[in-house]
This record gives sequence, structure tokens and C-alpha cells, in this order.
Amino acid sequence: MQKKTVLCTYITRQIDSNLFMSSTVFNGLQQAGYDVDILFIGYREVVDVFKQKYGHYFNNVYEIEINKGWLTKYCKSERRKVLYSYYRNFLMDAFNRPYSLTKVNKIIAKQYDTVLSFVPPVISGLLMKDLKKLNLLKKAHFIQFWTDPLSLGRCDGVEDVPKSRVLHKWLEGRILKVCDKAVFSYPLLAETEKQLHPTDANKITWSDISYVEHPLDKGKPNNAKVRIGNFGAYQRRVRNVEPFLGALKYFPNVQFVMRGDADFEIEESLYPNLDIEYGRRSANEIEQMEAECDILISIAGFSGVTHPSGKTFYYASYNKPIVHIGDGKNNGFFMKYIEGFEGRWIVCDNNVESIVEAFRKAIETLPTFELKIPKRMEPANIARKLIED
Repeated sequence: MQKKTVLCTYITRQIDSNLFMSSTVFNGLQQAGYDVDILFIGYREVVDVFKQKYGHYFNNVYEIEINKGWLTKYCKSERRKVLYSYYRNFLMDAFNRPYSLTKVNKIIAKQYDTVLSFVPPVISGLLMKDLKKLNLLKKAHFIQFWTDPLSLGRCDGVEDVPKSRVLHKWLEGRILKVCDKAVFSYPLLAETEKQLHPTDANKITWSDISYVEHPLDKGKPNNAKVRIGNFGAYQRRVRNVEPFLGALKYFPNVQFVMRGDADFEIEESLYPNLDIEYGRRSANEIEQMEAECDILISIAGFSGVTHPSGKTFYYASYNKPIVHIGDGKNNGFFMKYIEGFEGRWIVCDNNVESIVEAFRKAIETLPTFELKIPKRMEPANIARKLIED
């Protein structure tokens, strides 16, 4: 039987958690035996990192470089970066694509049975609308895999979507209309999206997230002290790290490591067992630090109907205990969902007492820990569900 051909499409200006989560699908498509290529569009340095980290999942990587806007050099402050991101993603890209469809048409070399687009970013979804114009893809089945919503970000339900997100909702609806199937990465998110876009509810479904391999993970690290790592952004508007910090004093002989973007500084003298540096780090640096930790943690955000945290699933194949710290209005739903994965994660609530108990449990398991990845996370099975169902 001839292999089913799949063209993945992705546009991004940065390497982020959405790409990490999408890479679990790249892995699954390869393991499932599909004939898979990808059209990847981004800044030059982003394309290069993508090819180095994820290019091996594809037979062909069709690449298109996009130029940086002249405004980027003026966006030094956090506020300017946020404003520019909104302008670029929800205004300019929506009406003035950063790529040439003529060029796309020239580099795609064959017909495909399926086009699988990864959203967000917004422009990645809008690309599907453009690709449907190409003769080579007229007969393709168009599928979208959503790792995050546009309108529902940090919202606990449809009623929480602010009026200021009218453009988000409009673009989200526009993207959903052009696909045959939209797969969201979490059941609660899929159900909420159906409420938000009832006319397209029949094409919306959900899938578990799979995992990726971690080449730098060579087994149990040889640390003099147990090392626990917390990696990722922790701005006050996103997640509460105070209970985590409050738990540190109960483990004076444990080395804690913390990296990520923040909007406040932690008084380091209060936490002698905390190694902290502020700001975004390269993916390679963070992966190296993750591999050197004995235990990894994932702290959920305050709110949202998306999923506990992208890194929760990204961490699944690390040969070490993973602690998920739940938070927010939908925490009960999230916890119940995570507990269905054969005990892969140690889960707790975002308060000092619960975190201390989870850390103690994780430390106690270290001498006998054996990695067991839940069957429902098998990459090939998830990929087949995306493509075939």
C-alpha cells in the first residue's frame, strides 16, 4: 500500500512552547510511517534552529525566510514588545502576508493527501486559507492542530472573553472555516471552542498530547545534591510562583534551579538554595539544564481552558519524576485529566503544603524511579488519530 502523504505547515518568528508541543506530532507522524514533508516559514535564525532540532522528522523541509520588520529594533521594552506582537500578528499578518504564495507554489514539489497546519501563530492558520488556492493541493484533506486558542487565552470560559478580543475571535473563526477538521490539544478547550464557534462545532475535536525524545537525557544525573528545575515564564499575570518559593525552606539540602521571563525580582538572600537567573534562554541551554536536574516541575497558570501547561507533556519522556502544580478555576478538571495518565505525574495544588508533600514524594521515588510513558501518549497512535479519524 502506498504511504499517505502529509504536508505540515508552520510559520513562526520564535521557538516557543507551541513549537515544542507541535513537535510531538512531528515525531508521531514519522513513527506512524507517513510520507511527511513540511513547509516552514520564519526568521532566518528560527528556520536554522528548526532544521537543526526538528528537520530529521521530515523527508523534505521547504523553507522560506521572512524579513524582520523595521519596527523590531525599537521594541526593547516589554510593553513595546507586546504592542508590536499584537500589531504584527493580529493586524499586519492578517492583511499583508509576510510570504509570497507564488514562491510557496514554486517550492512545493508534489501533491499531498493531507495538509496539517499548526496553530498558533495566527499566520500559520491563515496560510492554510492561501494553500487551498493551489492546484497541487486541491484534493488534500485540510486539518489544523491547535496547541493554544486565540480568543480564549487566560479565560476560564466563553463568558470571560473580553470585548477587546473581537479581532482574535474574528480571525479564529476565519481560520476554522477553511479546514476540514480542527483538533485542539485539550478536551475542555475543544468543548469551549465549540461554544465560541457553534457554526464550526461539527469539525472541532481534541487529542491527547504526545511526547518528544530528549537526546541530552542520559539517565540519572550525578548531582551531589538533589536538583529540582523550574523553567519558563512566571510573570505575575500568568502564574503564581510564591507558593513554590515558600516551599524551598523545607528542603535546605536540595538545589533548586529557576530560569525564565519575569516582571519582578526575587530576593535571592531569602532563598540560599535557589539558583536563579532572569530572562529568556536558548532552547539548547534550557534542555541542557533540564537534563541535569533530578526532578522537573511544571506550574500551571492562574486561568484558562487550554491545558495544564505545554511543558507538562513535553517533559513526559524525561527519565525523572515530574511534578505538576495545578492552579486556577479549572484546576479540578485539569487534575482529573492528568491523573488518567497511569501515574506519570505527581500532581499537587499551588499552595505551600501541597507542594512540599509533592516534592517529598518525588525525592523519595528517585532511588527506584523507572520511566513508564502512558500508552495513550504513544506518538504514532496520536498521529493516526489526527490524520485518519
